Amino acid sequence: METKQKKKGTLKRILVVLLTVAVLVGFALLDPDVQNIDDVLRQMSPLWLLGALAAVLVYYLGDTVMYLIACRDMGVPQSLFDGVITTMIGFFYSALTPLASGGQPFQIIQMRSRGINVGTSTSVLMVKFMAWHIALTVFGALGFVLCSGLLLSESTTIFIMFIFGYLLHAFCAFTGILLMIRPAIVQRGGNGVIGFLGRTLLKKRPERAEKMRAAWDGFVSDYKQAVTFALQHRRDMVFIVFTALVEVAAYLSTTYFVYRGLGFSEVNVCIMTLMQAALSISVAYIPLPGASIATEGGFYAIFSRYFGDSRLVGMLIWRALTYYLTILLGLFAVLIDGFRESKRKKPDTNESA
Repeated sequence: METKQKKKGTLKRILVVLLTVAVLVGFALLDPDVQNIDDVLRQMSPLWLLGALAAVLVYYLGDTVMYLIACRDMGVPQSLFDGVITTMIGFFYSALTPLASGGQPFQIIQMRSRGINVGTSTSVLMVKFMAWHIALTVFGALGFVLCSGLLLSESTTIFIMFIFGYLLHAFCAFTGILLMIRPAIVQRGGNGVIGFLGRTLLKKRPERAEKMRAAWDGFVSDYKQAVTFALQHRRDMVFIVFTALVEVAAYLSTTYFVYRGLGFSEVNVCIMTLMQAALSISVAYIPLPGASIATEGGFYAIFSRYFGDSRLVGMLIWRALTYYLTILLGLFAVLIDGFRESKRKKPDTNESA
């Protein structure tokens, strides 16, 4: 029964990805400048596009480095190969699940298969989560200060989504800081909210409220462990946050490399990167795998002016590098890990003889 449900869930995610591809094809068919694609392709600069690919690879590498440092300091050192596999598995399932919710659970399962207990693996991933959140909040703040007017002039809808998304990020960051200083207050506050939901919206489903309470208590406990790690390894934590800043900057700058690769140079890298930060925050809470459809529409709304007649090609290249390449490489990681796991579980025929 459980296997059937998993298959259904996977099928739904694949259907969403296929729907996204259909939307992209729809953009291509409806865009009046589609006939200019051949001209755009002939004018592309391979060097800048290789730069875009390199930026994506730096994004993957940065996440791997954070994982390896956290594992080492937690007393469970991992090889570079294992780090890459775990990182790409996380990216793969994050790309295929709404709100990127599937990445960490599958990483925990994969780490457990290598002998890392759930508490340690959760703490490792929580450290990465803290660093990533800090980095994206920094870029979001810069985007808000420097690009709000520009973003508002491009799309009121995206601007409103950006404000909403950034407020959620800021709230999470504030909660994280408060958890470091006064964890008991935050825990009581969370339990109070869950208790209110249990008496109102979830009155007829008390088991759901209990699950939420257990999940919240588990999150607070894991966060405390991550904070303890940060305090015990201050130098490594600073380096992890720095790595997260580099990783996020690389990811966000991919748009600029694609922009230059299509022959444009009017907008500087800082503005383009911060505008991309605004887009990423705007669609972060869209409950679809990869924030599909909203991401493509947001790209059109924000960057059409800069890419001009090349906006369709620009969007396709950017999305291929930052999303579909992740799915492809992540799928390879899943298959490789599955093959290694099957070899580990395979009984030794010589011993059984």
